[in-house]
Amino acid sequence: MENLETIKVVSAEGKEIEIKVITILKKPEEDKSFLLYTFDEKAPNVDIYASVIKEENSSYVLDSITNKEDWDLVQKAIQELSA
Repeated sequence: MENLETIKVVSAEGKEIEIKVITILKKPEEDKSFLLYTFDEKAPNVDIYASVIKEENSSYVLDSITNKEDWDLVQKAIQELSA
């Protein structure tokens, strides 16, 4: 996992953070997308994080995944990436 695209996001506290985009998943039957990302793609064991991508006020917001079906989809994708 090298040379991942880096984007800057703003935390809820207003702090700017750089994240490395692994992939974006789209849920086939809904207009919903998920961002899989990490903070350090060069670490021996990369931690993968996932968030729902929502559009609010002409910008994008990363939100928690609360739906079990959504979480199952994301976990399956993470397992496939880890294989």
